[in-house]
Amino acid sequence: LSLSGQDIARRQRQAAAAAELRAAAAAEPPRPAAASHPEPLRKVGAGLQMDFGSLGVVRVNLRPEWSPTSFEYATGVAAARSNTSTVYRLEPGFLIQGSLLARGVTPNSKNPRGAKVMERGEIGWAGGSKGPDYFIYMGTGPAGWLGVPHDGTVWAEVADEASMLVVEKVSKLEVPPTPPGQMHILATRRLIGVAPWDPYPGWPPPERLLKVVGASIDRAVEACGPRS
Repeated sequence: LSLSGQDIARRQRQAAAAAELRAAAAAEPPRPAAASHPEPLRKVGAGLQMDFGSLGVVRVNLRPEWSPTSFEYATGVAAARSNTSTVYRLEPGFLIQGSLLARGVTPNSKNPRGAKVMERGEIGWAGGSKGPDYFIYMGTGPAGWLGVPHDGTVWAEVADEASMLVVEKVSKLEVPPTPPGQMHILATRRLIGVAPWDPYPGWPPPERLLKVVGASIDRAVEACGPRS
């Protein structure tokens, strides 16, 4: 069968259009791969961040399975987004201590014994209390002298090494001369801002906080040895 002039012209137009589409597809830059995160290593609750101003921000993973009422209190303080929390005690290489506060937030009601031996970067209530005074432990290994499991309540952990560097900076702020064996207290309590922080679904990443010589001993209560 012979084609008319109109048929030939139509097919030529179709072929040209198809060629243009192929050329455009070839010229399109490749689409970036969807962002991926490592598989979660354990369940993580909501988080909060502590803003120490020019020194930086400390991101915190809350651990509701360690202390549900502490989790409720800390998330309430974070939701208030206030600048009424403080840091006041600094012991480089050991801890920083302060108060986690927000107006209108119901005080924490219970202070269960820690679910584990306390490790580097973990956060508990100071002096075995129910709060609001907290401390961040900075030691390089497990704090067995604080109890195995920990005598007080442990309720959170610093989320990453970048945040731990901020804790170290805070611990080195200048304090007045202090007699040997006494606590190192700031001349004036330093106000900090506390707000919510949401870890991404796969948190923590493989490069998460190193708790003791490059490895964590975070285990369930029954895995902790008997207290001597």
